[in-house]
Amino acid sequence: MKLYELVGKDKSQGFSPYVWRSKMALAHKGLEAERAPVIFTEIPKLTEVEARTVPILEDGGEYIVDSWRIACHLEENYPDKPSLFGGEMGRAQANLFQYVAVYTLLLPLFPALVHDIFLGIDDRDRDYFRKSREARLGKSLEEAAEQKHAALGAFQKQLRPYNATLKTQDFFCGAAPAYIDYIIYGLFQWARGVSALQLIGPDDPLFDWRGRMDGLFDGLGRTITPRSDR
Repeated sequence: MKLYELVGKDKSQGFSPYVWRSKMALAHKGLEAERAPVIFTEIPKLTEVEARTVPILEDGGEYIVDSWRIACHLEENYPDKPSLFGGEMGRAQANLFQYVAVYTLLLPLFPALVHDIFLGIDDRDRDYFRKSREARLGKSLEEAAEQKHAALGAFQKQLRPYNATLKTQDFFCGAAPAYIDYIIYGLFQWARGVSALQLIGPDDPLFDWRGRMDGLFDGLGRTITPRSDR
């Protein structure tokens, strides 16, 4: 089993929020995958599979592209391992939430991180990243950097229901973590690996939840080198 992971200048550190979902899902299932680091511009050149994004999981000669498809593959092919969804209803709810997370969390956070991401990527990716991300933002990376604290504030407002939920339960899936927790955790790992911005404070319930997530699976989440203590 092999998991293709997005890296920057430091090839030991993967920072994709989607790859982190898959890494946590694999660990949840008690499965191990060989790490295959790639940079942005290497992904379309992979000869084994046609893909433009990671994660990509190779399992027994089959290539699965996309974090959601990987999660469903693991659930369907390893039913004897702990469930990621807790049944069909949980799977449907996780499917909905992956879209909710993109539009209410990932997209608001992206402008706050984009310049820091640019500073950490491989030099071979810089032209591609600047051109594609500036087209997406409608502004330069430098302009985004000047406005990153406003973008961070907009993102933090979106965290209110998540902090409220964690006042009454330890994880978003209840007493124990499952795939919705991994979706949210992937965002925090993304930010932690690329930026020194502090997304949450120690008084936020999310802060303690992230600490619990960090301790899962022999501290898997702590293998990323944070740009900040928070």
